[in-house]
Amino acid sequence: MQKCRVQQGNAASFRNLDSALADSNLDSDLKQQIITHLSDLKAEFIRYFPDIDDKREAWKFVRNPFQCEVADVADEVQEEFLELKFNSTAKEDFKDMDLETFWVKYLPVYPLISHQALRILTMFGSTYLCETAFSTLVAIKTKYRNRLNVEGDLRCALSSIRLRIQDLVAKKQCQISH
Repeated sequence: MQKCRVQQGNAASFRNLDSALADSNLDSDLKQQIITHLSDLKAEFIRYFPDIDDKREAWKFVRNPFQCEVADVADEVQEEFLELKFNSTAKEDFKDMDLETFWVKYLPVYPLISHQALRILTMFGSTYLCETAFSTLVAIKTKYRNRLNVEGDLRCALSSIRLRIQDLVAKKQCQISH
């Protein structure tokens, strides 16, 4: 679906790209690179999750609970699903919020269906983090550094905290002479 949109020059599915291209249209070279990347991404996704098509219908409610039928939802959450589907406030919130924020907001109100949706959504993020950690480990621990204790280095490499080395150096007092 996103591939078709990009081919038409619509990058709205990708917020950062869309804001970067707000003033200009996609040129054909960039458009082709994005399409190629999306095709490769889809192939990798299918390789990691080969049975994803079997679950597509069961997970349809996560993407848009207001366009999903009750029969597509698991039996144990159907009652909550119906309440959510006909909640006009939730429908308005769904239009204004991104997917994750919507499900987190309605977790206290509809705990069964929201929990199920969040479990499905976090599955892909945690896979990404795991792959990132393995790639970083391979880069740090080479055949020349095979006895290296990597916990500290790996923690620094994977941390989302911004480094403040310059601040730490500036605050460090130089050794004074006696």
